[in-house]
Amino acid sequence: MTCLSAPSVMADVLSASQVRCFMDCQARWWFKYRLRYQDPVTGKLALGRAVHVALARNFEQKIDTYEDLRTPGVIAIFRDAWAEERERTEFRDDEDATELAACGEILVAKYMDEMAPMIEPAAVEVRVEGKIAGVTVQGWIDLLDVNGRILDLKTAARKPSSIAPEHRFQIATYVQLTPGANGEARIDTLVKTKNPALVSQSFTITEQDVLATRALYPLAQTMMRSERYMPNRLSMMCSRRNCSFWRCCQQEWGGEVPES
Repeated sequence: MTCLSAPSVMADVLSASQVRCFMDCQARWWFKYRLRYQDPVTGKLALGRAVHVALARNFEQKIDTYEDLRTPGVIAIFRDAWAEERERTEFRDDEDATELAACGEILVAKYMDEMAPMIEPAAVEVRVEGKIAGVTVQGWIDLLDVNGRILDLKTAARKPSSIAPEHRFQIATYVQLTPGANGEARIDTLVKTKNPALVSQSFTITEQDVLATRALYPLAQTMMRSERYMPNRLSMMCSRRNCSFWRCCQQEWGGEVPES
């Protein structure tokens, strides 16, 4: 059986992350979302998950108490979440678990001290689903505040200079699916640099952003259902370091996926 051998699967429910993956590399989308091949959790991904868990726990209780937990308590939640993530993480050669844990604690403390006090949460870690241009779309929002603004928390290796198109697409999707969302959004990026930083970017979803979702979801679904895929070896993410499916990719299409 070759890597692509599989029964026909219809792309009935999509997400912003699926469309982003498909646009970057159709083959990677097939391996990840249709064949459901395991994509190993790296230290970078594990850190982001643990940070999300800790901050989400704070905001969940804040909905009822109207107060943040003390920072040491949130760091303790991060440590527990990190311990769980660490057990199922495949750390890369350049990833040090101890250094990542220390960085995570600093990032959590930074967010709790600088940003959390100004946030009034109305909903946290909410699954949303609905129709966009006739396509069923789902997603998870990190946080909706009492004014209807969507807040998205990210961790990154470098400071963002602008709102990336894929992030505007993601938030435009959430705005259409989330009851009470007013079109305002903010992305808070915790940056894992030598001196950890916090970058906050506020923006408004425009008619053009909404139009992009209504054009791309049905187009992507049609292309996904065609079951005619090809790898994107020109993608900046096409490397053995960034893609867990490079062996299958080489088996199906030949050539050689670069190391990094």
